[in-house]
Amino acid sequence: MKNFIKKSIATVLCCCTLAGTACPAYAFENNSAQPDFSASIVSFFEDFREKLFSLLGITSNETEGMDIKIDRGEVFEAKEYFNSAHASTLVKMSNGDILSAWFAGSGEGNSDVRIWYSVYNGSEWSEPKQLASEDTVAHWNPVLQDMGDFVRLYYKVGKNTESWVTKYSDTYDYGATWTQPKELVEGDTSGGRGPVKNKCLVTSGGVMIAPASTEQGEWKAFFDISTDGGETWQKTDYISAKDSRGKTVAMIQPTLWEDADGNIHAMFRTRAGKIYRSDSFDGGCTWSEAYATQLPNNSSGIDCVMSDNGWLWLAYNPIGVEGIRNKLVLSVSKDNGETWEEVMTVENRFFGEYSYPSIIADGNELYMTYTYTRTKINYLFIEF
Repeated sequence: MKNFIKKSIATVLCCCTLAGTACPAYAFENNSAQPDFSASIVSFFEDFREKLFSLLGITSNETEGMDIKIDRGEVFEAKEYFNSAHASTLVKMSNGDILSAWFAGSGEGNSDVRIWYSVYNGSEWSEPKQLASEDTVAHWNPVLQDMGDFVRLYYKVGKNTESWVTKYSDTYDYGATWTQPKELVEGDTSGGRGPVKNKCLVTSGGVMIAPASTEQGEWKAFFDISTDGGETWQKTDYISAKDSRGKTVAMIQPTLWEDADGNIHAMFRTRAGKIYRSDSFDGGCTWSEAYATQLPNNSSGIDCVMSDNGWLWLAYNPIGVEGIRNKLVLSVSKDNGETWEEVMTVENRFFGEYSYPSIIADGNELYMTYTYTRTKINYLFIEF
């Protein structure tokens, strides 16, 4: 019955979206030139659609008065190199160039899927190249990490998510060459250690915390902690979470930030219709039971970053229904994640998929990449 209700709401939402976007009034760039009846129809459908959005946990109000400059586009042309691309990551290197990586091939989970990467030199992206690998099974979820003198690329290898093994490769020349891949934790069979989708957090005390999770059986999130620059890792306990009915919440793919007081916080992708949050007050060693935020989640990846001014930025799908990924937004919190304001709608087309954002910050600049309809990776650079 619950699934029937969700599908019914989604169907009505689709009709309203189509009706609103198909209205002739949208063809006019000058609003004053629209016929009165068209403006009324547009207003009616927009109002009705917003009410439906609210039922699904979708918000569309954007922050007013924020001065931002935007540069956006595609990292590569769709289907020029492969049929499918997903799960991008990015890092700003010490020379100022942006390095991005993702997995791509004939389709997620297929044996030909490999890790690809490209470098943005300030004006254009380089031709995508494939990371050398001797593994003959699918590659997944790359995560780029700034290590100071070099950049590290973590990724998963396995026939499916349950059999994931984490490997890594380093570049000391800004992506021109890479070291021979190694296992992060030799002999690990737990379903993957280290970062699973999002970048590691290097705390003010120099501790490296990897947002981790496993999909062996139930979804479970944890953290890997390194005090020696990523050479060795210590796994925390799994993070517990219950919904309002006392049912265990399935959580994966955390994203991390450190607040001004040195406390560590995380938000999680879940199957509960909401983004959940957990807090650590001992440097990431132990964590509170995760609790629901007011932010919706469609069981898709999220990512956040704190900029130098203390603002917390979150890229996510503002949808509370699993499987729908047609809208991607960027929001900001100026109170350590307690309240949020939507800064901009990054993508919003009903029949598209815009998902798995990755976001980093440098001063008053934000850099973001995300999956665009599973055929390419797009980028969004913002100066605020």
